[in-house]
Amino acid sequence: MKKFYTLLRFSLILIFSLTLFSKNSSAAYTYKGTRIISLAGDTAGTYVRIAVPSFKRYSCGAPIAIYMFGGFGADGMLGSLFDIANYGFIVIQFNYPGGGKVPYKSGGTFDNRGPNCLKAAKDVMRFAMGEITDRYGNYLDYYTGTKNPLYNNLGLIGGSNGGCQQLVTMGLYPNELANIAWISFFESPVGEGMLNADAGKPWNKTAPVYTNTAYQDSTGVYDWSKLRFAPDTLAYKLKKDVIKGLLYFDLNGNNTFERGIDYDLVGRFNTPYSKKYFYSNQVTMKAYEMGYYPPANISIYFADSTQTKNFWSLRDGGDFIDDYLQVNPSIKVMYLARRDSDHITSAPDHPEVINAYQKFALSPTAWFKLNPDRSYLEYVTGTLMPTAPDNDANAVINHVNIRTMDLPGELFTYRYYIHYASTLEMADRTMNNDWSPNLPGLLTTTCPSARDEDAEINDDALLYPNPANTEINIQINANAVGTATIRIFDALGKEVMAPVSMEVSNIFHLAPIDISNLSAGNYFVRIDAPGFVHTLQFTRE
Repeated sequence: MKKFYTLLRFSLILIFSLTLFSKNSSAAYTYKGTRIISLAGDTAGTYVRIAVPSFKRYSCGAPIAIYMFGGFGADGMLGSLFDIANYGFIVIQFNYPGGGKVPYKSGGTFDNRGPNCLKAAKDVMRFAMGEITDRYGNYLDYYTGTKNPLYNNLGLIGGSNGGCQQLVTMGLYPNELANIAWISFFESPVGEGMLNADAGKPWNKTAPVYTNTAYQDSTGVYDWSKLRFAPDTLAYKLKKDVIKGLLYFDLNGNNTFERGIDYDLVGRFNTPYSKKYFYSNQVTMKAYEMGYYPPANISIYFADSTQTKNFWSLRDGGDFIDDYLQVNPSIKVMYLARRDSDHITSAPDHPEVINAYQKFALSPTAWFKLNPDRSYLEYVTGTLMPTAPDNDANAVINHVNIRTMDLPGELFTYRYYIHYASTLEMADRTMNNDWSPNLPGLLTTTCPSARDEDAEINDDALLYPNPANTEINIQINANAVGTATIRIFDALGKEVMAPVSMEVSNIFHLAPIDISNLSAGNYFVRIDAPGFVHTLQFTRE
């Protein structure tokens, strides 16, 4: 009997996790959950959450975006990125092995975004490409229904360190992931010492020093002669673990660390897996060259050169770009960077962007662009941005001119707008196969092979539920600021309700309409909005 109730409880949790539904006043998508079998996990599998849009972006289907969270945590869900589904995308996120809470906890052991996490990421990507099923034998299109996934328009969105994990995963498994269409990174710390902010950090809780003047931001060169080691100075404290032995740049040249004057370097504390403190490879190697390592009183927490090399070998995405380009030399890349609010480094030349650009520029067919087209930024924000940079793709990027190519931080306060704009542009370019250096405006996308019934399904998805009883929800995707008017007609063409008007901008809008006073029967809805005119049909039960 106990075994029966245990099985029943597991079944109920499974059903709940597979049919989870989430919708708020600004969202028009449903959540579906499933699990992917992976060598990284146990029989529980990797938990995957799918945001299924209520309409397809294109008449022939919905593009797919996988978002990978930044940081080093095990949980992989960020609600704000699911909102890309509001634009007709299928959005996928997942919990790393051992991450998440029951019933969404992934099986396996979390290894601080190491090999286990990378294997899980690879398998989720293959599921999103339609190449493997989940543990229940279902492909992605089983969960998306009529919002059929466009497997040839799959993109990866990397939030900060998540972008590095994507690059490492792609470089480790290039043949299995060769069909990725595009990737978009948000200030991802690509390159030596970037994750540790060796070149300058934008914030520091203990000192007001943000700029590392030992880093020459016009050339990208460090003055290593200023590197020093303070063996008795606190480097890191985590609960009961106190690490002394600080590597720093002696900016005033007095051979004594002075917090607030000198530039203190930071490391990564790999707890609880090895309890080692990892400075960057370049800092550690220079410390050895200069005789600071290994110090006579070295703590058990300090990583030696071999441990440091092994740790960063799977965490610096820049080392894996070449491996992936050998298999997919035509990958399309967009890098996102802000001027005044870069959360990775305070260095004004954005060395992490230059590192990525220089790697991808080695491929004569790869496409690399810094920040979204101005028209797409204006579209998602609903505001004109005449001062926003409108960079050409494949433009030369160096330590000097990048300062006019990054986005001023004050242009908009909601940081995820830049993700939305990038995702829309990259998917639209993929759909149109338009990789021109710059766009005159938003791309108008059609599916050359779209069938009439496909288009009909797409239009119907703009209105739900259908049939309806008391209320319908209408999606309006205007492309300019103005007024949207909604009119409802009966089967004879007679207008049966007072028109409903609302102010709209060029972002997603959801309009709930009360139909409780209508008689049962079939009706037509006419939507007139800037750049968005549709006639839809629904049934009042």
